[in-house]
Amino acid sequence: MAYTYREDVRFLEECNPALVERNALEFKRLRDLLLDVEPGAKRAATHTQWVSENRTPYDNRLREARDLITHLAEGYDKAQSALLHYAAALETAKSHYTDGRSAEQRLAGLVSRVADAMTREAQEAGTMRQWEDLRGTTGFLDWAAELTVDIDDIKDEANRAHGQASAAYHRALETESEARSTCTAALDKAYEALPDFRGGDFVDAKSLLGSIPALRSEAAEAGNDTLTHLPGRSTKAEFTTPVGGADVSPSLMDIRMRLTELPEATDAYWAVPRNAEERREWIAANKDVISAAAQRSGLPPDMVAGIAWQEVGGQWGWMDDGVDTVRELAENGWLSVTPENLPSRLGGAPDETSFGPIAIQVRRAAEVLGYDPANLTEGQRDTIEAALQEPGQNIFIASEYLAMLKEESGFADVPADELTREQRQELAARYNGGPYWQDDKAQAYGRGFDENLDDARSALK
Repeated sequence: MAYTYREDVRFLEECNPALVERNALEFKRLRDLLLDVEPGAKRAATHTQWVSENRTPYDNRLREARDLITHLAEGYDKAQSALLHYAAALETAKSHYTDGRSAEQRLAGLVSRVADAMTREAQEAGTMRQWEDLRGTTGFLDWAAELTVDIDDIKDEANRAHGQASAAYHRALETESEARSTCTAALDKAYEALPDFRGGDFVDAKSLLGSIPALRSEAAEAGNDTLTHLPGRSTKAEFTTPVGGADVSPSLMDIRMRLTELPEATDAYWAVPRNAEERREWIAANKDVISAAAQRSGLPPDMVAGIAWQEVGGQWGWMDDGVDTVRELAENGWLSVTPENLPSRLGGAPDETSFGPIAIQVRRAAEVLGYDPANLTEGQRDTIEAALQEPGQNIFIASEYLAMLKEESGFADVPADELTREQRQELAARYNGGPYWQDDKAQAYGRGFDENLDDARSALK
């Protein structure tokens, strides 16, 4: 019998329906922007009365422009519809995945009553395969098991939990796979239907925009139009250049360029703030960088400062380096246990190691900066770690991660100056807990953020 395991659908942990929906809204915004332009194009065609030898080319160009608007709007409409349907299916798939995790956790509790996974092979196997090994006739000695009760006492219940986990994971896999296939097919169809209006040497609209002062003026004026960016989002430039194998991404390069115009940020590698006064001094010393980072990310400065207040009193930078080294040794097989099974705070994958005064995991920073977290080169990983340990870049990355978390929340469309205290507290909990922001630890972090928010605000003044 073929089973479906958690590793088959583990990617769902990183999938976020809210972000997919937010991207759908971007396509809808573009559709609405195009439709907003169409009446003006129509008036230009029907209300302009003049006679000239150029009238025919004028009418032809306007007709082509209106056709272009219509076809582009239709393509963006199809894209947003496809993404909305995928977001809904992804929500369902994640609920099945949660059911599977619950069943597997029940199974883990049962298995722990009869045996302990002592070897690296057993630890890497996963709970479902561990149970298959236990109830079978092979590999049992790999466990170096210490039996406390007869396996028959848990067999029926364990088999039931195993089957429930596999079935739930299978439903999750099928739901997401079918929805993704439908979505990508619809997106491909929408893309193929888009007209190719580029000609000659015209490749990038940005080069055209930069060469015509009148267009630059129009772009600046349009920046205040609600249709030029989603509500609650900053108006910063988008970075569409793929990172590929480059060590420095376009987003990281932009951050570094912005920092050249700001005071140098205060380090905390060897000595971190240990009390409220030292935290206040650190925020005050870096207030210009904090404010610039918040503006770039479309957040209130006190949100970034409040997170800094929570984080800058953590462990020293050299300790982060030590944790990272031990995890990499375990990852590469130099230790007898997997990184996740290292003792206490050492436990965790190398890319889950946090760096910098405002602690950020390597994989989260990679997402923020536009890298592919699953396929980081050694040079890219070193670049990300170095960026996180440099305080100025660290503040910008933390701010951008907060903005990404805001996109996942129910208040993604709330402007920075309208965020309530409760929404700030929730965002802090999301910062600490990620997908598990509603658990007790993350909620306590959010409450701590709220308790210290006024102190963080005063340090910015």
